[in-house]
Amino acid sequence: FEQAAGGTLFLDEIGELPLALQAKLLRVLQEKEFTRVGGHALVPTDCRIVAATNKQLEREASAGRFREDLYFRLKVVVLDVPPLRDRREDIPLLVEFFVDRINAMHKFDVRGVSPDALSMLATRAWPGNVRELENVIERGVVLSTGPIIGKDLVP
Repeated sequence: FEQAAGGTLFLDEIGELPLALQAKLLRVLQEKEFTRVGGHALVPTDCRIVAATNKQLEREASAGRFREDLYFRLKVVVLDVPPLRDRREDIPLLVEFFVDRINAMHKFDVRGVSPDALSMLATRAWPGNVRELENVIERGVVLSTGPIIGKDLVP
């Protein structure tokens, strides 16, 4: 919160936060101040919160697994992004993006994936969503011996 003051703090997997920590987060959001670990002084903060989860927080709140007051505090603007398995048309674009990014990071020269490999990627269930796709593409780029990732490199 201290480093995010005046900016934005991204909280990933907010639905996994234990209830005790949810209470502390709610306090910071309401009071706009916190105490450093081991500290005694209150530190003011003012930042936007962007939170992500794969859980249905409204259901989690109804079941008592997520604080309802925190849920309503966070629910200012909701963007519902369906899982990758429900938007397979995004896979070719994401593959291209990841190939380009991984090439730039690691100084590789892979140009893309074969049609067979792309077909395999498009039919996969993707329980790990976009992160899983990114890891599969990184593996393919790193292990590829040529300019195209073949289906042999798609798990």
